[in-house]
Amino acid sequence: MIAKVPIKRLDGKSSFSTLTEYIVRHAATVMHSPALWSIETAGAEMERVALMNERVQNAAYHYVISWRAGEHPTNEQAFDALTTTLAALGMQEHQWIGAVHRNTEHFHTHVAVNRINPETLKSVYPKQDWIALDRACRELEIKHGWSHTRGTHTVEPGSDNAPHIVRTPRGFSTELKAPTTTRARDFTAWNGLESFQEWVGKEPADHLKRALEKSNVTWQSVHKSLAAFNLEYCKRGSGAVVIDRVSPGKFYAKASHIGRFASLGRLEAHLGPFEARKDPHLQQESCQRDLSAKSIARSYQRDTEERHGNQEHRRTKRHALYERYAAAKSQWERTEGHKIELAWWQQKTTEKARFERLRADNRSAREQIKRSKTSVNKRVLYSIQSYVAAAKREALQLLIRKERADLKAQQAVGRPRPWREWLAEQAAMGDNAAQAALRGLRYRERKERRTETPRIEVGVVAGLETPNKAVLGALQWTADDRGVNYHLNNALAFRDEGAKVIFSDASDDSIRAGLLLCREKWARGLNISGRDEFKVKAGALAREMRIHVLGAETMEGRRNPDLAKQRHEIYTESKVATVDLKRLCREYGKPVSNSQPRAGRQHTGTVIAIGSGAEGGAIVAIDAGREIVVVRTDTQPTTYLQSKVGDWVRVRACRPDTGHALAWRLAKVQRTGPNLERGP
Repeated sequence: MIAKVPIKRLDGKSSFSTLTEYIVRHAATVMHSPALWSIETAGAEMERVALMNERVQNAAYHYVISWRAGEHPTNEQAFDALTTTLAALGMQEHQWIGAVHRNTEHFHTHVAVNRINPETLKSVYPKQDWIALDRACRELEIKHGWSHTRGTHTVEPGSDNAPHIVRTPRGFSTELKAPTTTRARDFTAWNGLESFQEWVGKEPADHLKRALEKSNVTWQSVHKSLAAFNLEYCKRGSGAVVIDRVSPGKFYAKASHIGRFASLGRLEAHLGPFEARKDPHLQQESCQRDLSAKSIARSYQRDTEERHGNQEHRRTKRHALYERYAAAKSQWERTEGHKIELAWWQQKTTEKARFERLRADNRSAREQIKRSKTSVNKRVLYSIQSYVAAAKREALQLLIRKERADLKAQQAVGRPRPWREWLAEQAAMGDNAAQAALRGLRYRERKERRTETPRIEVGVVAGLETPNKAVLGALQWTADDRGVNYHLNNALAFRDEGAKVIFSDASDDSIRAGLLLCREKWARGLNISGRDEFKVKAGALAREMRIHVLGAETMEGRRNPDLAKQRHEIYTESKVATVDLKRLCREYGKPVSNSQPRAGRQHTGTVIAIGSGAEGGAIVAIDAGREIVVVRTDTQPTTYLQSKVGDWVRVRACRPDTGHALAWRLAKVQRTGPNLERGP
């Protein structure tokens, strides 16, 4: 990921209203700082604060956080990236608005910040902000597992094999070139053409380097070497620039863009004081500036035009090649597509019928057990029937998985290959256009590998056997007066006592087999109890098997002790006089919104903090899903509300019995959800 500060407007007419309107357009998610009232009024609020500091002419600060193609951060991760970069700039206390955009190949977040602190009214101009933002990006990449981008900082493994962020060393070799400017990089990104700064560092640089290696070289040798490419070496200020003789005001670069060896200081040390060109003919041409690019053997404009023409020619051939591929693919879909759809429809229909027949057989068997007048304990018969039904279901699922794999293998015969494989086949047959397109793909992959920092690998995990193996088939059972005992590998795995299943072995196979049996007995959901280690492990396996576990939210703290500790600290601090809204925002990764009572307004969520207000009453912080809502109420005492922390509540704006002003009223509600009965 990268963080980029766009070039500010040259007319100095940046406006918060225009900026916020621009960044929220086409945004998937928008968030703002607690210091702002709403998205709609953010621009006006920031303008109002900016006017309080008359010394700052342009208080708008804008930067963009962008992720690599293929990385899709969640809203919580994007909010974490926003707050982390703001902290790196020292502007986390300022007014800001962030907009997450997901309408391009690279997900990105626009951030607009007010340089003026709303509390102190002091302005902040981050020194070397690109360095601070780059380090923050590396920290976020390590935290969230994103791929590393090389910048002013890089991620390298330390002595403990843990990732460490280090400053990228700057080389001082004469072969190195000055880095291209942001405008030049934008030109290349938007047009797909090589910038002038990059061009002068290639063939013109090699030509000049060979000229400097000759004996009796002078400044005129430098001018003659560059004139072959329609370039001119000029002194400007304390340094030197290289300009295009036809368009000097449009195409120019620092001399160090050719290479460090071509800087004015290094050339003067080698050739003596700078000397202008002495060829009258060249001087006349330089003064008139009427040279035609076609009269010069090599020039940036001519190379660019030739390269652009070659690109268009290759693009035309590649487009025709892809039309051939698309035509072959569509022809196959017209002839074979309906057969594939019919085969899958038949497969799914038979699967549904077999599962329905399995359920009907199970219901019939349980009904026979219910009507039977045998002296055998019916609890044992019900348990055995549940085991038989679970074993049949597991066997059927494995059979269906094999049938689907076989069907996919049959349909893959004759199917058009993916684009790259199709190109390789055509290239092997001697197609020149396919060979050129394949070379282009390989060149792009090599370029991406060169620019991509390798991931740090700390270990490898591989399976030793086929996953999702059948476990119920290996069970053996015995019955006694307490229930049915199920054994796995000659050891007691669990016992079915009718109303509950008791586990004696905590291995994965035993717990998985027991959960399959329990799913047949209780379709609406399971309640897991026992030791913490067992509950965590059984809950994880149940989620993997898509078995609903009642009260799974209560085990979150056991699965993540750090999260439980953090929330415990927040709950503890809710009993003190003040509520740290900034910490709540940081810990929960959600924006904080102050809500005023209005007719009909209500909020539903979990109470996460309670505190006393400065003017009396209580401050209630509620986790309402996408944001943390803060309401103030003086109709209920703080000591009463402190017991509500962790409850699912609803606050509504209503009129109390005394007085006419609207006020918030809090009440605990029963949280309900959808019908959890498992379907087919």
